Amino acid sequence: MTAALQRRLKQRGLLPSTREKYADILDSAKTDDLIGWLNRKVNARTPLGTVLPARAAVKHYLISVQGYDEDAVDSLLPKARGRVASQRQALSPRQLAIYFAAVDTIETEPSRTILLLLPKVGLRISEIVGLRMENLKMQDDTHFFSFRGKGDKHRIVPLPRPAVLTLQDYLDDRVEVDNPWLFPTSRGGPITPHGVRKYTRRIADDFPELSGLSPHVLRHTYATSLLRKGVNIATLQALMGHKNIQTTQRYLHPDLETLAGAVGALD
Repeated sequence: MTAALQRRLKQRGLLPSTREKYADILDSAKTDDLIGWLNRKVNARTPLGTVLPARAAVKHYLISVQGYDEDAVDSLLPKARGRVASQRQALSPRQLAIYFAAVDTIETEPSRTILLLLPKVGLRISEIVGLRMENLKMQDDTHFFSFRGKGDKHRIVPLPRPAVLTLQDYLDDRVEVDNPWLFPTSRGGPITPHGVRKYTRRIADDFPELSGLSPHVLRHTYATSLLRKGVNIATLQALMGHKNIQTTQRYLHPDLETLAGAVGALD
């Protein structure tokens, strides 16, 4: 991200996680023709939730870096039209097995541990990278994260045993034992969302079965896995940290494996 763009985003009061997201969007475009790139996204009926931040990122870039007039730039960009996603994308059990095998080849910490944890705990990428050691707690033999999530809402997320074992392995080998951040980099500060997303993009490039992989897809995978286990919608809402239950209800759709199993009962 250029210094001019960074200054503009800070001046407009955007959160670090949002600035990181915009940087990732612009990096993934891989073209100098950002207006054409955005037009292609809109014409391809890309989900609206993807188009909106992409349009915002391009707009900020054109104004701060290329000197476009702020009042005129809206007329140059396509309207934020797109398909409203009614379902949430998630990895199937087979894809999840491929994913874990791919992560197993990564040696860089703390990215490796975060990638292993994401489909096991369901945190937003901005939430997990911002965890401190004090956010990891234990009560009655239950390990859990206790922290302030999106909207400054208090979250409690219990950790399943595989997640506990992953964390224990990571903490046993951690060098900076006095660092307050749970996932610090070698420079001392917390790892950034960008530092994790570069690995999900790399895995997606190396494994065609995992095309479109992102931290958010792993969060969806967590939710879908819980639904397969029969977790009720109110509990899932609390675990996911959703303000509105309507957001959680988007996960209430049968996946291909469930549909195939239902049809298989006819055999």
